[in-house]
Amino acid sequence: MPQIYTVRAGDTLSSIARMFGTTVENLLALNQIADPDTIFPGQTLMVNLEGIDAGDGSSHVNSRVIDGLLYVLATDRSRYRRGEPVNITLFKVNVSGAPITLFYTTTQRFEFEAVRADGTVVWRWSAGRVFAPVTATVTLQPGQSQVFRATWDQRNLRGVLVVPQTITIRGFNWAQNLRNRFVSVNIVITRAVVPTPTPPPTPAVCQPGVNLLVNSSFENWPNPDVPPPGWTGENVSRQEFIRHSGRFSARLGTNPRRQARLSQTLPALPGRIYRLAYWIREIPQVPPGSNFRFRARMFFYDAAGRLLTTADPEYTEDFVPENFIQFSFTSGLTPAATRSMEVRFIFTPESGNNNAMAIDDVFLECLR
Repeated sequence: MPQIYTVRAGDTLSSIARMFGTTVENLLALNQIADPDTIFPGQTLMVNLEGIDAGDGSSHVNSRVIDGLLYVLATDRSRYRRGEPVNITLFKVNVSGAPITLFYTTTQRFEFEAVRADGTVVWRWSAGRVFAPVTATVTLQPGQSQVFRATWDQRNLRGVLVVPQTITIRGFNWAQNLRNRFVSVNIVITRAVVPTPTPPPTPAVCQPGVNLLVNSSFENWPNPDVPPPGWTGENVSRQEFIRHSGRFSARLGTNPRRQARLSQTLPALPGRIYRLAYWIREIPQVPPGSNFRFRARMFFYDAAGRLLTTADPEYTEDFVPENFIQFSFTSGLTPAATRSMEVRFIFTPESGNNNAMAIDDVFLECLR
């Protein structure tokens, strides 16, 4: 959850920024404060966006205060290739000094829209959903917050992918008298680039004890918010203080409520047995919430990239301790048509999960 702070007597934005390791400029922007000298005791401030999906580090965020409620709208990226999912988060917090009661006429609590530059709504989260006509009130005490999330698949209301363009994402609180007021961010949809596949070279020999992976310990990782060189993935970031060896490990589940993936593709030989070993541990968060599944997989492909076979054990959080432990497994005899393989690690959160996990010192060898 984003972190909030109640201003005390004697506080300044500078002292609050130092307290939370941020800047005055960030506090001004997050809380829509025009004058840094106008904060007052009892005022609620947002100090960071922890828990709001930051994706690859290029997330787009905007905020607005409406009738005592601070709205923060974020997309996990600012630019998307056509067809990529757009993850949207709307956070609202009572920044007034008194309780705020919201009145709803149905079970709908929020709304998201995607809007073209000419003002045409091309997607609406509620489209096709049914909401019971049940009235209800929700009271937010000072500092109390709510978070709403949704994913847009870039399809319009007719189910067709939108063309590359600039799109405005709007977030609404669907309470009566507030549903026509929103906070918005712009995203850019670009054309998908389809690379020409090139078959990997076939290794000449099988050498037990030789690690076949590139950057297997993640020590080459200049940008902490994108997968390390040699690897591809999503929802993965550099972990500096929790590692098995060296300087870094890979954190799966930067956003603990989204699936994370880390993979590497490399040449492979037919008629061989491969062994994969790796060190993993769970990373508890505050508040703790441990409910996820982890799977390590080996995929084997032919020269045309067609899947031939897989090898994949699966663990729940009961098998992933809070200290590093090594797991390993071997493949069966690879099919005669094998030309390449993929090593893939998959973190899948379940309901209520708030924890992440770390992986380090991955070792792949051709046994025989």
